[in-house]
Amino acid sequence: MDQFVQPIQSSGQSKPAGGKQIGASSASTHIGQINRDFKEKSVAETAKNLKMSYVNIGMIPINPDFLTLIPKEDAANAFLIPFFRIGKKVRIAIAHPTNPNTIAIIRRLKDQGFQININLASEEGIIEAMSAYESGQYTPDEKEVENIVDESQIEAYEKEIEGLQQLKDRLSGVTAEEALNLINVGAMKTGASDIHYQPEETHVTVRFRIDGVLQEIFRLDRKTYEYLSNQLKYQCKMKLNVANEAQDGRFYFNYNKRKIDVRASALPTEYGETFVLRLLDSGKKVLDFEKMGFYGRNLELAKAATGISNGMILVTGPTGSGKTTTLYAMLKYFNKPENKVITLEDPIEYHIENVAQSQINEKRGYTFASGLKAILRQDPDIVMIGEIRDLETAETAAQAALTGHVLLSTLHTNSAVETIPRLLNIGLKPYMIAPSIHTIVAQRLVRVLCPSCKKQEAVSASEKDEIMNNIFALQGVAAGMQLNAPEFLWKEVGCAKCSHTGYSGQSVISEIFTFDDEIKDLILGEKSSHEIFEAARRKGMITLKEDGILKVIQGVTTLSEVYRVVG
Repeated sequence: MDQFVQPIQSSGQSKPAGGKQIGASSASTHIGQINRDFKEKSVAETAKNLKMSYVNIGMIPINPDFLTLIPKEDAANAFLIPFFRIGKKVRIAIAHPTNPNTIAIIRRLKDQGFQININLASEEGIIEAMSAYESGQYTPDEKEVENIVDESQIEAYEKEIEGLQQLKDRLSGVTAEEALNLINVGAMKTGASDIHYQPEETHVTVRFRIDGVLQEIFRLDRKTYEYLSNQLKYQCKMKLNVANEAQDGRFYFNYNKRKIDVRASALPTEYGETFVLRLLDSGKKVLDFEKMGFYGRNLELAKAATGISNGMILVTGPTGSGKTTTLYAMLKYFNKPENKVITLEDPIEYHIENVAQSQINEKRGYTFASGLKAILRQDPDIVMIGEIRDLETAETAAQAALTGHVLLSTLHTNSAVETIPRLLNIGLKPYMIAPSIHTIVAQRLVRVLCPSCKKQEAVSASEKDEIMNNIFALQGVAAGMQLNAPEFLWKEVGCAKCSHTGYSGQSVISEIFTFDDEIKDLILGEKSSHEIFEAARRKGMITLKEDGILKVIQGVTTLSEVYRVVG
């Protein structure tokens, strides 16, 4: 019968004493299980010493619904997983009790009103349990608070602020998530553009920027702020355990069925992290130039710029001066069926029909520079990029303007003419600047007098001198402009409708000039900013201050407001 005996193939198998064959993989699995059992016993002993509960989490089936409490990435970073829940009672398995990420997540859940039962588990067990996140039954919790507000019933922001000041006393009775939502909604009801959380030695000041001016809302104790700031960082997807370096993040909330995007910045300070939140209402309507405050010569130039077939239009000014709003107003004119319009923004502030809008993601390498190169491969006619920050973006933008595209963007400079040395400082060459740029707009926002309470007063001697000096200058640069010194000026008073500030809303003041052959020759000849400014003045450019004075004469704003904005 020997002919029926087949030789044993050497295929990783062995024949131990006793004649029983065991595959190498089976042996490895057997050893791995022994090590795993030893590990679980060790963790159980550690839990006993720490007087904690122990769970072999890898052996417990987990309902995917429980996982909506903690995002997968956060759970993985913290070696933490929820495995049982009844109402607000939650059992959690953790591997490292002192892990800062673990501590931060547990604190956040407690802030949200959950009662937490903590159980020690092995790293290996938690890694096995994490597979529940891959279950087809697991879907992240997308429940959102609607925040429906009857805007017709919103009172003057002074009254709204009084209501928010009372909120301070309620914060201890609501979760951190609910408290932040109430503050966000309060900011929307007051018309705020920004929320500032500023820690001091003994307290934290919360302020809203309303019509360009910061208003103190209330003060928080430092313990309450700790809960709020942890929740804020969680919502913004910032690192919860990092407090000594600057971080950026974003989130959104719903307000009257509109999506409000929030761009957040955290900065370490002497007394803790300070946060600034920029509120971006995607439901806002894009304004016309007239409604923004452009008029006269500047209105004509702004509209004329939207008729070009190629070239660059730059809008300059500091943060909060309405640059992006002006770009969107221009896009309204360019957005025609025959034009392909693409934007690259950070973030998308308004949503426009028939415009392809793309948002940069610097963490993934999608920057203004790389995004602009990608956009130009999409055969666009009109391109808007949120900001020119570096040489690579500036060179690509200039090249696009020179090859038949209209390119709109912003830059941070104090005046229209200062845009040219700014681009030179970035590294853009004069031979690129001169032929590529068509129009530069510099602008600021001034507060508008409240129509319900403003009053006329006789012009003082100093006010008359100031206005006359500007009138003479205006008549010298703007042909045909006939102005007389006013005998009366409108002044701010203050009433319930404007929250006793005397102002309601904002208006643009601007200076605009376009590039002609003379301006281009001055740039190519590397002439000074002063020489370029004088050339622009000869062609009728009105300065920011002069445009502000015109609005003072018209009763739109006050001299003090113009001084506040332009100096």
